Amino acid sequence: MDQSKKNTYVIAAVVFVALLVGIYFLFIFKKGPSQIKSQDNQATDVKQITDIELAKRPYITLTPTSDGAEVIISIENMGAFDRIEYELTYQADNPTSPGTKIERGATGTDINTKDPKYKKDILLGTASRGVRNPDTGVTEGKLALHMFKGDTQYDSQTPWDLVSAGLAAASISDRGNNITLKLPALGKNYWIILADTLGIPKGGTFDVKNVTLPVYGAFSIAPTFPSPVNLTLKSGAASPTLFAYNLADQTWQKVDSTYASASKTLTATINNFATFVVTGSK
Repeated sequence: MDQSKKNTYVIAAVVFVALLVGIYFLFIFKKGPSQIKSQDNQATDVKQITDIELAKRPYITLTPTSDGAEVIISIENMGAFDRIEYELTYQADNPTSPGTKIERGATGTDINTKDPKYKKDILLGTASRGVRNPDTGVTEGKLALHMFKGDTQYDSQTPWDLVSAGLAAASISDRGNNITLKLPALGKNYWIILADTLGIPKGGTFDVKNVTLPVYGAFSIAPTFPSPVNLTLKSGAASPTLFAYNLADQTWQKVDSTYASASKTLTATINNFATFVVTGSK
């Protein structure tokens, strides 16, 4: 082999080795850290919300807009977690197959747990080029929450029900009959959501350890009732005491109530939609 060919082979070998080194650093070496980072974001232990004390759980409200086409989700008391994600789902009338239902929903991954409150409008339907197509026949609402702290993920799934009432006197309840309100005529129909709030608002004068679960809320933009409304709550507490948190002015009120041990129901009269907290021995 003459010297010129030998030099050509040497140069080719050097270029080939340099190319391999470049490929390694571009596709393999850089891939390693990203894979490790991805693994760091995955929880290695999954638990349920019951493993978190009530005072550290997020407090969630779901308030429908005046037309019932959107839900305003609000999440407070998030500081105990590094990250929170949610899926809000429901069943709605299938526009392409009358008489059947289709599952709809929205997800949220943009929550900053360092903020005092997360708030977002969620359209119950679809939108294209600025035109909304609200869903009808919304039922079976569910809110799934995934809360991350270190390597642990805490999961919860709570129900919510969307109802419309107010044009005439009516009785409304959630699907499990845990909360019932006998509404007077309000002058027009309003949309209302009855939901398990997961946590509780801050500022109550009671001992959080004595709160019985679930904690239910009735949320609407409707004004104060023109006359007192009868409220019925299911509760397994002994010697229960009822408190109401008015979301509009963020105030607590102790509410006079009567407990029927045979049916395990608490009854009271209230003046507005609120979050209702029952305390007592369990």
